[in-house]
Parts: sequence; structure tokens; C-alpha cells
Amino acid sequence: MGFPFIDSTGSPVRFPYLYFIRRRIIPCMKTTFMLLVIVLAVLACGCTGASPTDTAPALPDLTGTWTGPMLGYDEGTGFTDYPHLTMAMVIEEQHGRLFSGHMLFNANGTEWTTGIAGAIGRNNRTLTIVEKDGGYCAGEVLAPDEIELTYMQDGSPYSIAVDFLKRG
Repeated sequence: MGFPFIDSTGSPVRFPYLYFIRRRIIPCMKTTFMLLVIVLAVLACGCTGASPTDTAPALPDLTGTWTGPMLGYDEGTGFTDYPHLTMAMVIEEQHGRLFSGHMLFNANGTEWTTGIAGAIGRNNRTLTIVEKDGGYCAGEVLAPDEIELTYMQDGSPYSIAVDFLKRG
């Protein structure tokens, strides 16, 4: 068997080592190739899995009273640090990622409250809050006792404010 070749005299020459290459080396190359494919598939599966360090932080407990300064912009007034207004966010209940409570405002000795409800994002850091009397907050848990909120009020007059709150 083997591959027929013609020598200088015109007679066919057989090379037994080519037979060996054709019958033994090529199946060996197929086996090597298949092993390489399997190893690369295993490596690809291992590289695409989530590592233990990619886990989200634990679900924060937001219950309590949060207070802090506010900076904002109000239509008609302009930029302000709200010198005569204090605000406290009181989270009374939390069930998993959902929570509820109220905002307590004090302006020159006059207090009023508005109900709120909110949700903690799937990453356990982002917050979305809706206020009963209108307006929305988007925010982030910065530390176990620190939150930053961005309040948005559309309509007329419109306003936006950044609140830096600490639990105390």
C-alpha cells in the first residue's frame, strides 16, 4: 500500500513511511486537535463564570432617620443651599428591597411631612424613591450609614436637589 511514486527509471516506488504517516500520524493529529478543542472549551467556560469577588454587597438595612445638607436649583429662585429648610428621611419599614416611610421638612419652624416609598436596586446600592405629594429621588448607598439622593420635581415650578444624608 502506500503512495505510488515514479522513480527516475519510470517504475513505481512505494514509500512505506508515508503509509505510516497517513495511517498513524493523521489519526493522532485528529486526537490532538480534539483534545485541544476540549481544553479550550473548558478554559472558556472557566473564564466566563462570575468570580466570587463580583458579588453584590449585602442588602442594606435602611430603617432609621437620615439627615443632612441639601444643595439645589429651583425655578424662579436659582441655586440654593436651602438655608432655612431642614429635611429628614424616616424609613419606618423595610421588606427585602422595598421600603416606606416619610420625609419630614422644617422651614422656619413650620413642619410638614410627605409619605415616601422606595426600592433598592438589584445591585443593593442604588435607590429609587417616590414622594406622595410629587417628586422622585434616585440615589446610592455610599456606606452603611451614608446615602446620596438626587431629588427631581417636574412641572411648574421645577426643581432638583442633591441630598447628602447620614443615619443618626
